[in-house]
Amino acid sequence: MSTTTVARGLPRVLDKYMLPKVAFTLVSLASLAGASLTGLRHGVTDWPGWVLRWAAYWLPALLLGTEIWKLFYLQPSVRLRPVPNAVEYATAMLQLHRRWQKVLAPLAALAVAADMVHYSVLRPSSLPLGLAAGGLLLVGLAGIWLDRPAVTLVGLAGAVATMAALDVRLEPAGHAWLLIPNRMLHMWAFSAWLGGALWNIFIAVPAGLPRQNMDTVILANFQLERFRVVVRTVFPTIVATGLVQAWAMFGFRWEALFTSVWGWLVLLKVGLILVLVGVFITCPMWKACSPIRGVCDLDDL
Repeated sequence: MSTTTVARGLPRVLDKYMLPKVAFTLVSLASLAGASLTGLRHGVTDWPGWVLRWAAYWLPALLLGTEIWKLFYLQPSVRLRPVPNAVEYATAMLQLHRRWQKVLAPLAALAVAADMVHYSVLRPSSLPLGLAAGGLLLVGLAGIWLDRPAVTLVGLAGAVATMAALDVRLEPAGHAWLLIPNRMLHMWAFSAWLGGALWNIFIAVPAGLPRQNMDTVILANFQLERFRVVVRTVFPTIVATGLVQAWAMFGFRWEALFTSVWGWLVLLKVGLILVLVGVFITCPMWKACSPIRGVCDLDDL
């Protein structure tokens, strides 16, 4: 059997279009490290508790980030090119997004409810903010059910922000006046990145592959360019707010980063973010943002 035949039979794990999926995986792992760090600071020492805390972050973040894409990337792009093929592509994306919401919404509700129950037992003082986060999440889920994007956006953003505030209130460090808005900004930036990555990989591409025409490519490119601009802001925001959180934990004793589990988790997050920066730079250079020709760069057409 020739080398070419073997190569054709192998899964396309080294395909350059795997890079966005690698980025999605890395940002999810970075969030798992962050959730584990937060759990440790709250007194959660078992891995099921860390995974539960992570799911309560990750699932609402996916819902919020995809809603951001729909409202701020997709809809303005359709207004720029309201032609039949582009509208058909947009409709297909919205239908696929709706299917994702039907899966993610109940999982997010279960994860947040279970996490809040866990925390109310572990730390009874968490109950008021936990109930507020759950209530805001229900508002967001109701917006999904009723197809009210503005309600969905406000409810989900509020739920994510309230959980961020709860994190800070339960941590031993002071400076809540600074750390609460800092953590909220950190979580909103993470949500915009994570949900946008899901949309680009699992909504824009699957809906676009059967509709490869000029209007589809232009609409996909318009959206991707808007996302790229946002990510250029999200990267430094996540890094800057993360450094503030590290300062709250360690002060200026940076040697603690290398001598404690907390520090190792912080370094793991920093390392994953640096790899993500590399992936983000490489994708457009390698034209690996989408398997649909022209989406990464219209000049390819």
